[in-house]
Amino acid sequence: MLHIPSRIIQDMIAHARELAPHECCGILSGKTQQVAEIFRITNILANMSDQELSRFEGAKLSDLKQLSPEERADIAFQMDAREMAMAQREIRTKDQELLGFYHSHTASPARPSQTDITIAMEFESYRQKLALPQPLHLIISLENREKSDIRAYRIQDSQATEIPIQQISS
Repeated sequence: MLHIPSRIIQDMIAHARELAPHECCGILSGKTQQVAEIFRITNILANMSDQELSRFEGAKLSDLKQLSPEERADIAFQMDAREMAMAQREIRTKDQELLGFYHSHTASPARPSQTDITIAMEFESYRQKLALPQPLHLIISLENREKSDIRAYRIQDSQATEIPIQQISS
């Protein structure tokens, strides 16, 4: 079970709403499945070249290439590598762990897409080389504008397993 302070849950939802219709993304850190901090990371997808988009596969790549750069960020995300590195440095400095990545789905449910799973598996090989803990993947759905939905998943061997979230007092 992942324990998240209500102030961080509210910050994730606010981040998703602020950037809608674009997807937001970020990092959560803490210790022993207790989230302590949130790092908002810039979604740079709108600034990526067609060649850089090649990391996406099949239908998602086809969809992205048909959209304007600005519209691409509505259906996918790419975290800014420099900001990620700075967040990971701060996490180490504070003697915390990378607990999870989050992003929003502005018009679909809070469950991983095939692209989300592919990206998680790409990170998995990087994570193992650097001996980082396995992060969870959280998705904030804005599909129902009145009530946001946040769900966490462990993604292993291209399979997503939902992990319960417990909201705790800030």
